[in-house]
Order: sequence, then C-alpha cells, then structure tokens
Amino acid sequence: MMRRPRIAFVNDTSLTEPHFGCQLVCQAFREQFARVGLDLHLSLHRQFSLDGAGSTLDDVDLVVINGEGSLHHNKHRQLLDLPDRFPTVLMNCVYEANDPHPGLRKFLYISARESSSAAAIHSQGANCVIVPDALFASSQLHSFQKPAPSHDFGETDNVRRHYLRLGPLKIRGKIGFSTRFPTPAGYLAKLSSYRRLCIGRFHAAVAASVLEIPFSTWDSNTWKTRAMMKDMGVPQLHFETRQQAIAGAPREFAPEIRQFTREARQRIEASFDHIARLARQQAGLE
Repeated sequence: MMRRPRIAFVNDTSLTEPHFGCQLVCQAFREQFARVGLDLHLSLHRQFSLDGAGSTLDDVDLVVINGEGSLHHNKHRQLLDLPDRFPTVLMNCVYEANDPHPGLRKFLYISARESSSAAAIHSQGANCVIVPDALFASSQLHSFQKPAPSHDFGETDNVRRHYLRLGPLKIRGKIGFSTRFPTPAGYLAKLSSYRRLCIGRFHAAVAASVLEIPFSTWDSNTWKTRAMMKDMGVPQLHFETRQQAIAGAPREFAPEIRQFTREARQRIEASFDHIARLARQQAGLE
C-alpha cells in the first residue's frame, strides 16, 4: 500500500485557544487533511521553537501553516521563515500592514481569506489566491441544528476594548457575549438564540452566514471582516462603529451571503485538493 504524504500543521490554534472559531477552523483543517489522504504527522502552535521542532519537521513532506488571524502588523513573522528550510504552504490567512519579508515569495502556495489580504500579498511580489475561511467547511457548523430564536437582537463582543457609559460613570470594558464558550456548540446555540445580530467577530460572522442569521458587522483590529463582507457582496452591512452596526442590523438574511456560503465549501475543498497534490509531489508519490 502506497504511503500517504506526511504533513506538519503549524499554528494549530485549537491547541491553546478556547475561542469557538479556533476550535472549528482547526477541526475543519483536520477533516480536509483526512479527506484528501494526508497523514497529519505533527501539530504545532505558532509559538514554537524552530530549533526544537526542526528535526521533526525534517520528517514531513510538507508544512501547512494556518495563517488565520496571526499575520498582521508584523506579528508572528517567524511563520514566514519556514519556507527557507522546508517545503511550506500558507493557507487561510489575513495579511495586513506587514513589512516585506523574503520568505513570502518562497511559499509553494498561499491562500488568503479575503481580497484585501490577497492584494497585500500580491503587492509584495508573491502569488496568492482567495479562498474563504476554513470555518465555512466545518462539518460541525453545517450539521448544527439551529433552534428557534428566543430573542430579537443580540451583539457579540469585539477584540477592541471600548468605553461603556453606566450612568455618570465611564468604564473601560468589553461589550457583547464572548467567543469563549465551554463548547463550540454552546456558542452556536448562543448565536442562534437571536433573530438578528450585530457582530464584532470575524468567525461569528462566518457562523451567522452558514446558520442564515441576519447580521451586520463592525470594524475589528484588522480589515478581514470588512473585506469578507465586500467579497460576499454586502459591503453595506459592514460599519465603522458599533453604534452604526446596531442601527444597520438587517431583519432579513441577505441572498448574496447565502450564495457565497454555498460556493465557499467547494472553493475550500479545491484548495485542499491542490495542497494534497503538492504534498504528493514533495513525497515523490507522483
């Protein structure tokens, strides 16, 4: 029996993050690895030591980096060093406000989750395709049985901190419900308890898209949500501020989002089909 190509999965955020999006995104990666016949040999968080992991990475045919929300404003640039030493692909990434890095053009394949990040990567001389976030392909998200909503309007939190006015006091704190739930299903149930939403979290917007809950969004710490809403054909549902997003929250689900969501899973699967071919080539299996 022919062996399967061995891969390393880098920036596996599910190893340490209770965020529902991190859990389901990395689950979706594992589902796709299994679907295309890749042997997941090793998973690493983004804060790994290359000196310590280097010998193990030498044993794999391909390194797969989950870019997710890590590559912006010159953060976690050590991820861009990996193609100097190993055959590497970068998938599912945001890419914003980063200084040029020579490693970017050495990746065998790059996919960004939205068009603004893809444009930034192109501007630094690297090739990149746009593939929707891996959460769009999550089997758990698609199989979730959405209950009937019990409240009209809800809002998620946002990575930004904001001043809240409570009577004469103004305190610094967070608003909306958190992404940190004991289980991803618990978070999906929370989203589904509302007929419509004001969303300050990227993965909450993806989940609401699949669950077909009407929603508006507002700016976070990167352009990823704004760009995704534009890519989905609903830029009018994204706002600069929370107050604007609350006022603009729709009562009907946008058909443009439904169409984008239907096509997203196919685009994600095609992307993983491609990296499986790259892994087989690196392994000398084709």
